[in-house]
Amino acid sequence: MDRSITPLLCIFLLLSASSAAAFNITKILSQYPDYSNFNDLLSKTGLASDINTKATITVLAIPNGAIGDLTSKSENVAKRILTTHVVLDYFDSKKLEQMKDKTTKLTTMFQQSGNAVQDQGFLNVTAKDNTFVFGSAVKGAQLNSRLEKSVMSQPYNISILGISQPIVTPGLDAPLAPASAPAPKANTPKSSPPTAESPDVEAKATAPSKEKTKAPSPSKQSASPEAASPSKNADSPTADSPPSDAQAPSPSSVGKLNVSFGLFVVLASIIIA
Repeated sequence: MDRSITPLLCIFLLLSASSAAAFNITKILSQYPDYSNFNDLLSKTGLASDINTKATITVLAIPNGAIGDLTSKSENVAKRILTTHVVLDYFDSKKLEQMKDKTTKLTTMFQQSGNAVQDQGFLNVTAKDNTFVFGSAVKGAQLNSRLEKSVMSQPYNISILGISQPIVTPGLDAPLAPASAPAPKANTPKSSPPTAESPDVEAKATAPSKEKTKAPSPSKQSASPEAASPSKNADSPTADSPPSDAQAPSPSSVGKLNVSFGLFVVLASIIIA
């Protein structure tokens, strides 16, 4: 009995642990009216559902008075900016205080999108004037978003930190279309080989035609009066030998030309392919 109950207890503990780790960022932020605009943007861009799938997360929330023109941007641009405000680790005020004067590099959800260039998907946080300042890890970016307070925390699953203003990451407002540039380069090498080989194929293809024109020469000899008269061909054996010697090479030479020309066409088609 004890052995049969043990697996059921393990499954129950796993289910209870997973349910305890689950959270809903929209419901959590709905309890704090100062972040209602930020909460609406998370739902509008679909980022709220992505956040809820994470087991460990830190959200840098922007208050209504400092959100600025972020609400007027397109959904794609707003989502890219907001993903840089979601850290893929747990940080609360106590954990930040352990940093002292160190600068820590944080990984955001924008790094997972695959669209980050250089350090766009990372943040820097450092202690400055008895507070903590966040900023983009891109070279030359400013660290001017101060930590105002810890909104809520559920160790070690989710932490929401209130910051003074949006974090500005250079290049996120630009449209993302790098995939269309390499397309013309792939087409250029394919068109060049046929043009380079076509003169040789045409030159070699016309060569057998000149040799074929030599074949009708025996027919002109057979059309002469002496070759056409049956009496002379039947009486004199010497008259039969020259036409037979002249006409015998013509079929074989034409056949050889046809075979060689056929082989050349096959080889030319293989090379072009």
